[in-house]
Amino acid sequence: MNWTTKILFIIFGVGIFLTSCEKKECEDPIPSISYNNFRPSVEDSGTFLLIFDFSDCDGDIGMATTDTIVDEFAEKQVFNSFIDIYYFQNGLWFKHQFEEDEVGLDYKIPVLQNSNQNPSLEGEIETKLYESLFEILGYDTVKFKSRILDNAGHYSNEVETPAFVL
Repeated sequence: MNWTTKILFIIFGVGIFLTSCEKKECEDPIPSISYNNFRPSVEDSGTFLLIFDFSDCDGDIGMATTDTIVDEFAEKQVFNSFIDIYYFQNGLWFKHQFEEDEVGLDYKIPVLQNSNQNPSLEGEIETKLYESLFEILGYDTVKFKSRILDNAGHYSNEVETPAFVL
C-alpha cells in the first residue's frame, strides 16, 4: 500500500469516527405530545389507562419529587404533566374544577435520561385513573386535555382526546 492510500485511509477513518461521535442538534426544544389510547387496565381492575406519546429533542423532561420549574410565563410549577377532565352535560362540555386542596390529575413525570450523543427522548406517558374517580364525580361521558412542561419551562402543544362513555 502506498503512502497516498494510507493517508486517505487514515483521513477517511478519522472522518467516520468524528462524525459518528457528533452530538445531534435540537432544532425545536419545545416538547410535543399526542393522544394514544384510553382503555381499562388489564393488570389492575377498576383502573383506566390514559396514554399519550411524547417527544422532546433536547431531552429535558422529568422532575425529582422536590423540584419545581419556572414556566415560560414566569410562574413556578410543581408538576410537569397537566391533565384536565371535561364532562358532558346538557349537550355542552364543561371543565371539572378541582378544589384548591385537591390534587387533581396533574403529576410529576420522573426524570428521564438518554445518551449525551443523542439527548432526544420519545416514549409513552401512561396515567392511571381509578374508576372510583368517575363514580365520585358522577360523570358518565368525559374527555381529557393534556400538555407537558419541560425543564426549560416550555409547554408542549395541548392535546385533546375523543369523548369516552364510561
